[in-house]
Amino acid sequence: MSPCVVYCHILDFKQVLFIFSQVFFLLGLFWFLPPASAQRTNTTGTCQTETLGREFITSYMDDCGNSSQFEVQITGYFAFTSVSVSISNYQFDKKIMVNWGEMVRVSLPESVGIKGTTNFSNVVLVKADKDISVVSVSNKHVSPETTVLYPVSSLGNEHYIVTPSTESLDSYPEFSVMTYQEPNSVEVHVKGKLHYLIQDNSTGSRLTIKLHAFQGIQFQGIGDLSGTRIVSEKPVAILVGQRCFCNNTKCNHVFEQLLPVCSWGTKYIVPPLPWQKVDEIVYITASRNTTVLYQLGEQAETVTLAGGSVLQRPVKPWIPVYISANVGIQVVFYSVGAPLPNSSHAFLMNVPDVASYCQMYSINAQEGFENFALMVANTAETGAIILDNQPVRDVVWNRVPGTEFVWGMRTLVPANRSHAVEHPLVPANRSHAVEHPSSPFALLSVGTAAMDSYGIPGSCRKNVTFKCQTETPQIQKQLEMCKDVFLKGNNSEFCSFVNLTIVNLETMCAQDRAVSLEDFAGPFGPFLNSSTLSAGGNENKREVASAVTFLLQSVELAALTAALKSPEMKTQNVTTESMAIETLLVVPAAGPCDEVFRLRALNETMDIHCDTVTKAATEDSWAVAFISYFTLDSIIDKRFLKEGDLMADEKLRNCHLNSRVVSGAVGDGRLMNLSKPVNFTLRHRQAKKEEEEALCVHWKFIAGRGFWAEDGCTVLHTNSTHTICSCDHLSSFALLMGHTEVEESYPLTIVTYVGLTLSLLCLLLAILTFLLCRSIRNISTSIHLQLCLCLFLANLLFLTAVTRTSIQVVCAVIAGFLHYLFLACFTWMFLEGLHLFLTVRNLKVVNYTSTSWFKKRFMYPFGYGFPALVVVISAALNPDGYGTSKHCWLSLDRGFRWSFLGPVCAIILINLTFFLVTLWILRDKLSSLNEDVSTLKDTRLLTFKAIAQLFILGCTWSLGLFQVSSAKMVMAYLFTIVNSLQGVFIFLVHCLLNRQVREEYRRWIKGTRKSSPPTQTFSLSRSTVTTSTKMAPCITGCGMGWEGADGPSPTKS
Repeated sequence: MSPCVVYCHILDFKQVLFIFSQVFFLLGLFWFLPPASAQRTNTTGTCQTETLGREFITSYMDDCGNSSQFEVQITGYFAFTSVSVSISNYQFDKKIMVNWGEMVRVSLPESVGIKGTTNFSNVVLVKADKDISVVSVSNKHVSPETTVLYPVSSLGNEHYIVTPSTESLDSYPEFSVMTYQEPNSVEVHVKGKLHYLIQDNSTGSRLTIKLHAFQGIQFQGIGDLSGTRIVSEKPVAILVGQRCFCNNTKCNHVFEQLLPVCSWGTKYIVPPLPWQKVDEIVYITASRNTTVLYQLGEQAETVTLAGGSVLQRPVKPWIPVYISANVGIQVVFYSVGAPLPNSSHAFLMNVPDVASYCQMYSINAQEGFENFALMVANTAETGAIILDNQPVRDVVWNRVPGTEFVWGMRTLVPANRSHAVEHPLVPANRSHAVEHPSSPFALLSVGTAAMDSYGIPGSCRKNVTFKCQTETPQIQKQLEMCKDVFLKGNNSEFCSFVNLTIVNLETMCAQDRAVSLEDFAGPFGPFLNSSTLSAGGNENKREVASAVTFLLQSVELAALTAALKSPEMKTQNVTTESMAIETLLVVPAAGPCDEVFRLRALNETMDIHCDTVTKAATEDSWAVAFISYFTLDSIIDKRFLKEGDLMADEKLRNCHLNSRVVSGAVGDGRLMNLSKPVNFTLRHRQAKKEEEEALCVHWKFIAGRGFWAEDGCTVLHTNSTHTICSCDHLSSFALLMGHTEVEESYPLTIVTYVGLTLSLLCLLLAILTFLLCRSIRNISTSIHLQLCLCLFLANLLFLTAVTRTSIQVVCAVIAGFLHYLFLACFTWMFLEGLHLFLTVRNLKVVNYTSTSWFKKRFMYPFGYGFPALVVVISAALNPDGYGTSKHCWLSLDRGFRWSFLGPVCAIILINLTFFLVTLWILRDKLSSLNEDVSTLKDTRLLTFKAIAQLFILGCTWSLGLFQVSSAKMVMAYLFTIVNSLQGVFIFLVHCLLNRQVREEYRRWIKGTRKSSPPTQTFSLSRSTVTTSTKMAPCITGCGMGWEGADGPSPTKS
């Protein structure tokens, strides 16, 4: 803010008091209450290929490493998901909590690993109260391996083993079978040569094994075990792998969880690996007689497989593979690794069938790897794929021959991190979302590093819709805070509110049926009408801002979801005690659209152009929601504006909320690009006054703080009852109204600097004059001198230091000194006016005794003591009131400026009274002078000096009161000019227009060293001596500077 604006703001009387109180709404909620979507009973063996669930089992097979590090990576899809990781018959039970989009690693003890062919009880069990996805990691030196775990609900009763072959003498294939919470019977139909306990079993052997609950068995083979069939009474989990694979790199352990036969598909697409240099392998397994089409690029072959057969075919670099069959088949990709110098690690990976493709995935970038997203999508749908709400760019899509699909890859984290690609996914404790709004696609997460690599399918989010998640960075910190609160077993009204809001949202989003606005709006009403929220609670203000922001986002998402779930209802309206909502479902037109849709919520409206929202061309429909909140403006107004604790500029701090809070949202709740602005018509709570300015603002939430901001919104039209706002984005909006202020102006800044510089020069000359000119020393010049000193210091400090706000303590000290010096200036102006009045009142008697008493007993103690007392009291009552973020002056909060404005207003009124009374007395006295002294009444000069005395007495500071309405800029210039030149007027009136001072200047210029006599007499005509004597006190001591106004020249006696 420029000094001129601060100079004008010193007399800003429009202050708004901010009242702080606390919130909160909901008591007695258990944080772990799951949504309806998470309250279904788990069943096993439904044979649906799902990666999300609430119960998982796994184990860690024998490997060739000397030491191993085992972990599970758990990704959350709902807020405050409680997860436990335990090991059966083992003293290990880890409880954690994950929020949506968060990935948490849980390390397991090394002893969980299984050695040899044996039965085991250390089955790892992962349980959650809401859906999660789990990745199992066996991490050894230069040998990390991963697999996606399928939930218990996706387990099956029939599996076929696939084990990669190896020529290493130290390696052998292995697989493990695990059962869940009930005893189970498992049959193993051996193919190959299987070692179990102390016996070797060859092809055709059948083993029957009884397993207890949470028990497993690990088998190891002497040769390839591919084609071995596993049949169980109850669903089981199957892990397959190779203990030590040593084809191209150091020996590595590989493993993967297999899918049951009932979930196999008929069409598969296998994209090549981004770093691939050698031929990889794909294993195709048939459970019965099957005809398989294998197409490598343009080359196709047809193969007939018998039940239990496993076909091995190559996957060549940069050539995709398309596989189809007449019945379900299993396809497992096997990366054999690459030799030095660009070595990579071998791994196994399930290939998803085309029928299992979905629209939304979560992937986790692994630390220390160059991570890639391999994608297979419909040729016409690639442009609509987004990664973490950003379009996927810089992807080269390649055709998959024989299909309507293309494949492409996207680098997530470069190996050389100093050359990051656009929007890189840095490995962190966050999962990353990849989605398409309407078309299913495939996503494989793969990565490579020095002698390492991995590959896992992306976690498909079939049962979780992004539109029901408020995954905004602003809320993540609050969710983390609440997670810590819940883990510690503490209670928080704010966290309970957040949890219940999420539960309400998730419950509604999980329903397949249409949801009406009445169904969703009801639960939000108690939050807004809560007596705790209205009266103030004990929660801090940041939690209130978080709650308001979270509520706004949740209501928007719920309204949009209700509209999208009711395609038969184009328009929906609902009005409750706390809000009014209208939604509109729009089907995009085939060509250009010029229609403007108007949505109304009681007295507020929103106008949005049909081409405003940029959506994918294949989107069936999109929703628009407009919400008006009845009581939210009072909640925000009381808790934020009147306390001044907003991260807003000074212009907004002086305003009050004068409309309802409204929200606009489009699409499915995510940030949308607006091609044309949206107009909102807001009704005023109170009639707008002529001197008030309307500001269109939107609610921002940054770093845990909520505030109103103007950016992106402008006022199109305003009258006494309504204001039309135009905004280039959608959010929550309101109308702030307050008295207009002087805006920063470059010419006004120049006027300020020039005026104050001239005043400083003139004040310095006046100070030297009053100190060195002995002939004019008296009470009047003593007052002039003190006024000049205070004004000189105040203007100098103001000009050089008022904007130095970088160091808060220094700024507060500068503000304190400015407060004191300007108050001292006005105190000496008051003494100037008082002395003038007393002198003129005693024109008939030259009362030197009274003036002497005035000087000794009153003048100095009052002139410097009164402002010091005011500053001390002000600092004691509000020590934080000195200094703001913009300038080193008094704070606007709690009316603190009145510690300056109060004394100043009183002095201006008193001095104005003194001035008018003095003019009235002098009018009578001057009119009674005879003709011989009539030359004293040079009308123009006396008029000029009288006006100048108004400036000297500080009366012109009252111009600050008139900076309103259309005249504010004119008054701002007048205020700045006349007050910045106050020092010039003092020097002009008390020095240049004073005959005695001019005589002294002449002597100094001529080099005269004679000192002036202590007394002077006037040689006037005999008829005027009496009158002149009566006027002497006024002429020489009143301070008006009328000593030589064209009267007879004084002569020395």
